[in-house]
Amino acid sequence: MRPQRVDAFPPTSFNVNLPIGWTPTVELTAHLRHRPAPGWLACAFATRNIAGGYLETDGEIWDASGALVAQSRQLQLVPAPRP
Repeated sequence: MRPQRVDAFPPTSFNVNLPIGWTPTVELTAHLRHRPAPGWLACAFATRNIAGGYLETDGEIWDASGALVAQSRQLQLVPAPRP
């Protein structure tokens, strides 16, 4: 199976007006469910919590047949704003 990208770019943190743009990955977990059907992949990434200097991004990837082929969770550091 060819590897699929399971992290979000641009980061979901761009949608919440953080004073920084870069949120480096601390940990990434990926679950590959099965080989995708031929065709386009649909992806959804969401961040539900930003707290304690971290945020998490959950991802889901579906193939052209509508089957879930991968899931991910990414823990990211929220750097302090520069003075």
